[in-house]
Amino acid sequence: MDFLLPEQLGAVERDASEAARAVTGNFRRSAVAEEAAEQVRPGHVQVTRKQWLSVLWDAELPELQRDVDETVVAILDLRGASGRTVGKRLPSLLRRLHATAIGASSMAREVSRFHPSRTSIAEQRLAADLARAIWGEAIALFDCLEQGWAEPAWAESRHYALVAQVAAEKLVAAAEAADTNSLGEDVYRRTLGIPAEQLSGGTGVASRARLAAAWATDQKSLDRRLRRSMRHLIDESVPLTGHLRHHLAHLAVSDRPLVAHHAALLGRDLVMSQLESAREQTCSVIARHVAREPEALFSHRGVIAYRDAYIRAEHPEEKARAAMDLYRAVFEGDVKRTAAVVLELEGGTVPQGTTLATLRDLLAAEDDQPLCSLLGSTIRPEWRNANAHEDFRWDPVSGTLLLGVQPTDLEQVLDEAIRARSICLGFEHGVAVAYARKASLVIQNSGNLNHVDRDLSILQSFGESRFPVLDIRRQGRIVRLDVVDISAEMLRDGCRALLRAALADPGVERWEIRQSSPSLPAFVVDRAGIEAGLRIAEPLWETSDPTPFAELPLLVNAMNNAGEPEEVTASTVLVVAASHVFGEKRRLATTVTLANPAAKHELITTAGLVGKGAETAARLLDGVGRRRVLAFSEILSGECQRLESASLWEMVHAFASADRVLRRHAPARFPWIKPSGSLAE
Repeated sequence: MDFLLPEQLGAVERDASEAARAVTGNFRRSAVAEEAAEQVRPGHVQVTRKQWLSVLWDAELPELQRDVDETVVAILDLRGASGRTVGKRLPSLLRRLHATAIGASSMAREVSRFHPSRTSIAEQRLAADLARAIWGEAIALFDCLEQGWAEPAWAESRHYALVAQVAAEKLVAAAEAADTNSLGEDVYRRTLGIPAEQLSGGTGVASRARLAAAWATDQKSLDRRLRRSMRHLIDESVPLTGHLRHHLAHLAVSDRPLVAHHAALLGRDLVMSQLESAREQTCSVIARHVAREPEALFSHRGVIAYRDAYIRAEHPEEKARAAMDLYRAVFEGDVKRTAAVVLELEGGTVPQGTTLATLRDLLAAEDDQPLCSLLGSTIRPEWRNANAHEDFRWDPVSGTLLLGVQPTDLEQVLDEAIRARSICLGFEHGVAVAYARKASLVIQNSGNLNHVDRDLSILQSFGESRFPVLDIRRQGRIVRLDVVDISAEMLRDGCRALLRAALADPGVERWEIRQSSPSLPAFVVDRAGIEAGLRIAEPLWETSDPTPFAELPLLVNAMNNAGEPEEVTASTVLVVAASHVFGEKRRLATTVTLANPAAKHELITTAGLVGKGAETAARLLDGVGRRRVLAFSEILSGECQRLESASLWEMVHAFASADRVLRRHAPARFPWIKPSGSLAE
């Protein structure tokens, strides 16, 4: 920037100088100046190197620095102007300079939240250094104007301008010199402390189950880690429910963390404020927004499919089509829905079918609402129009995408769509945080749940039972869950999850758990099996895990649906039932022989519940198989009655019937499990 000054500044009319001094005085006294001068605290949001690079690009601090330089140059151009010209142009230029300096300081604070891996401390400080230099340049200019445009006062502004330029160049160089070897870093392990293999497989729709299953392994420490990383959004007083944990985890792994966290903060503050001032209207708007989850889910699956198509495409023309499909799905879906709910929260009305151009105008009219400005910045009607009217094509000669006749960078189209989607998702996360922080003000929706609500409850049930799900689909009253291959150890967790899911959605007639290996049959349980299992489980939920007993009718029903011979089904159920009795007896053997009445009672109670489970399971069989399982149930019942008055020493030889069943029928044969995973004797 050229800071050379003439020997003498041209005469300036007195009234213009006084106006300039008044404006700069107000800016100089701004409380934000003190805030901007503070040392930025170390980052607490853990991000990968790749996420950090997206933070730097989205912050656009070098662009802000150039804007400051251009504004200062425009002010310098007024040196020899008339007082009238100065009085007319200077205040608006100063306001622009002040806004840019404030924006740079605010952006630096947001950047400072992030703590990237494999990044030097010096690089992390660049954003703060640049923001301080921008602010110093602006303040020095204000001081110069207050001193009557004297030449010596320009030196300090020039110094800060050079510092800002150097910092901006270093910031750009740091981003451009990214270590490509680090870009494949495990984002899940870095941000959440959970390895990718537990979360990344399957669809995002079913991620709630995978997250809950992974979280159940070490909930306490994972919650502490998540709270530390999200302390700018929540504090210790906010309970981490499964719903909130899901939103915060998705925010943590965002492709565009800067804009996503920014939107989350703005969404949180907007909804919290509206809950305080207009509770009923706010809850009504959010309820209507939630009611549109089915179309949001449909749109989400489309976005994922288009992005996958873009990645798989080998020719630029195919990539162009996928990118434009993705762009349309994001803006006609996510952006429209999010803009409508934000405007309605502000008291506006958005008619059905409102165009993107109209939405942009409505958002622009709410210029005092930062969230409206952020959403409005994503909308480019000319791109949308070219997309909607198929007025685009790939030009193989020039190697560019043509929107109408306008050459457009293909990567930029994809980038804008991802940025817009990150903002919309960030807003959703912010709403969840606001509802958690203001739970006492939330009016719960008493209307009927849509199928997406029920699907999410099902996924939560499977996750809490430590049974990860890859995808969920629904067809009428049939729910299909895609999972990894089932092991013998997973069967009980799967049955527990099914019973909890059936309570969450009692309208399902048939549950199909499909495994990854196409050679393995699905684990299918219909209403008859679920009702039989719930009859055993429902009295026990509050006091103990009912699965060992309620699992038996589910296994019979699933084996019947798999077409297994009745004899094999009966033998398998007998082995599972007897194994549980035998295992409990062995676990309690020491305490029983030490004359512990409580252990005796526990063993008899457990055996009695196994007998009831076997009896219920037998009702789902016919012929010889039914008689065998019923006979075992009756024997267990008789032994339980006899042992009530037995001595504690006699308990050592109790339930010999379970031993005989295991010797005769083991191992169990599950059709859904590869032979190596069969239950051993």
